[in-house]
Amino acid sequence: MIYLTKQQYKTIIEHTKKEYPKESCGILSGKIIDEKEFLVEDVYLMQNVSEQPEICYFVDPKEQLKVLKDIRNKNQQMVAIFHSHTNTEAYPSKRDVSMAYYQEVAYIIVSLQNKENPTMRAFRIIEEKISEIEVKIRKNILYVCVENSCRSQIAEALTNTFYFRKFLAYSAGSKPKGIVNPLALEVLKEIGADITKLKSKGFQDLEQNIEFDYVVTMGCGDVCPFYPAKEKIDWSIQDPKDKPIEVFREVLNQIKQNIEELTKKV
Repeated sequence: MIYLTKQQYKTIIEHTKKEYPKESCGILSGKIIDEKEFLVEDVYLMQNVSEQPEICYFVDPKEQLKVLKDIRNKNQQMVAIFHSHTNTEAYPSKRDVSMAYYQEVAYIIVSLQNKENPTMRAFRIIEEKISEIEVKIRKNILYVCVENSCRSQIAEALTNTFYFRKFLAYSAGSKPKGIVNPLALEVLKEIGADITKLKSKGFQDLEQNIEFDYVVTMGCGDVCPFYPAKEKIDWSIQDPKDKPIEVFREVLNQIKQNIEELTKKV
């Protein structure tokens, strides 16, 4: 399984169309979870410098070296290499197999046989043996509360740490406090959640043009403005602000239970 966000999928498809009739190519970085699971965090669009770009691809070694250095600096791994087939199916050719030098990564192929409806497939190629793996497009979910300091931050961290196979989570506040509550960080650290990217923010700080599948409010009612999404959900969760850490633990467990229930519907 290789996990892509909607934005990453769209970026790759748009690149293949832009480069047409040449084959496009690029590198995906992130985390190799195990030999069958790959989490994509960044997409590097690269130039095809092949002398016959309409029928094969070749990455400039200098550009590749620069990208691999950047991936290392981010403490990530190269998880996949992608390229397009302009007139054939999304399946490795003999040349693709012979050029599969990185046997630990996945290989993604986008077919533009039907340019209006591209096909994306992913494979492992080990010692010239091909096995297909599933491409999973994660749902975008936005957690909303007033200050974006406690509940929505806990939900974001829980989702991106333990439920990343289903969702990519964001959070925002209608009146962001500007800091994440220290007790929220403490209870997240207790269970090993990743808190490194948490930041109190407003709606204006979100990435532009994100298509949210779910917007989840934390019981703030009319105080939280409507934000576009395919589905809006309200969780009536008490605000642990100014309460002891035991209440934060209760809130965390309640949010975790709600997320687990939501994953069963996806």
